[in-house]
Amino acid sequence: MWMNTQIIALDTATNIYYTPWFPRGADNAMFMLELIKNTFGSTFTVDVWTKNREDEGSAPGSVVGTFSTLSGNFQEVGCKDLKELVRFRITTRADAVGQGAIFRFLGPTWYDTAV
Repeated sequence: MWMNTQIIALDTATNIYYTPWFPRGADNAMFMLELIKNTFGSTFTVDVWTKNREDEGSAPGSVVGTFSTLSGNFQEVGCKDLKELVRFRITTRADAVGQGAIFRFLGPTWYDTAV
């Protein structure tokens, strides 16, 4: 997990960042993000990606959820049917150089599908 991370725009292009892959803890998860400071505005988005270990190379996997505002500075997403590995994709676009965001991912809540 990434904790207390800061991203600063060095240009006004759209930039995409990926976290490292990490193993899932169960079939499903609730992920939470605390957006401590954001000057990107609505051009700061985070998606959850998943794939299996045998998927080729650095294949991006598939999107299983996008964070949305819960309340205040917190955003959450519930993801079901996760594969073996999970990571986050962070997309930003600044209106001016120097804009940025400070954020952290909170520990996920993992849960299995009831049989």
